[in-house]
Amino acid sequence: MLNRTIQFAAVCLMTFVSTNTAEAQFKRFKGKPIEVGLTGGASNYLGELSPSIALNETHPMGGIICRFNYTDFVTLRGNAVFGQISGSDANYADIADRYKRNLSFRSNIFEVSGTVEYNIFGYGETQRFNPGSPYVFAGIGVFKFNPRAEFNYIPSVHTVANYNMDLSRFDGQWIELQPLGTEGQETTKFNERRRYALTTVSIPLGVGYKKQFSEVWAWGIELGARKTFTDYLDDISMTYVDPQIIGGANTGLAAALGDRTPELQNPSLVNDYGSEERLGAARGNDKTKDWYLFLNITLTRKITGGKTTCFQF
Repeated sequence: MLNRTIQFAAVCLMTFVSTNTAEAQFKRFKGKPIEVGLTGGASNYLGELSPSIALNETHPMGGIICRFNYTDFVTLRGNAVFGQISGSDANYADIADRYKRNLSFRSNIFEVSGTVEYNIFGYGETQRFNPGSPYVFAGIGVFKFNPRAEFNYIPSVHTVANYNMDLSRFDGQWIELQPLGTEGQETTKFNERRRYALTTVSIPLGVGYKKQFSEVWAWGIELGARKTFTDYLDDISMTYVDPQIIGGANTGLAAALGDRTPELQNPSLVNDYGSEERLGAARGNDKTKDWYLFLNITLTRKITGGKTTCFQF
């Protein structure tokens, strides 16, 4: 099945790339152009586990795009892209509170969005008239995410006595965090804390540059940030909750992943584990929302429409 999928994708890509360029050079385009193409680059995120961009948490991203050049200055665009984000307190181990918190995650991101590009110098769609322009863009998108954490079983820490279950079978697995309610979501004591939605809205914002390098082909580069309306891309937002409450409502695995300080096996750091002071402490900052970022290159081909051009011989 995988081989057939790869073969099908290869055939589609070859068809896309090998369209007869000689015929295209002699064609008189009519109407405003529509372009389709591919995009690829890198993704990252900003949130509780990455207050600044951690380069080692950069991942590949890619997708497809479609542009309609409504005027020389306004371009309408649709995107369907896939990427991954991740973060870890280990990247900031020199900060005592982050080292002690010891949390980490990763999540796939699938986004469908529509944006408006404003071409600052005008985009002439041909090599003869304003073939390139910087642009800014904004729009609205819908994206799906699902934070996971890798569970590392430590026999001396994850005992049945502490967590009321045998956690060894989860060793090395990437566990979905939202169903666990790691901050006490929908428990009796914290019923007002609802489980966060895994599909939600974002606002794409960014800058870029694009340029025609033939009558039908164009390339571009852009940096885009997505403002989200969730603080849970990383499954972290509010305060620590008594592990007995989490474990009782869900599982011992939820309690173990809700507070990972004991994994450090440092008595000076875990002596307040389960105390009233500890349970009132901030696990995250619910006053801010998370962001995810894309730095990507685009390659598009005009499939219909365009300004009338002179014949080329």
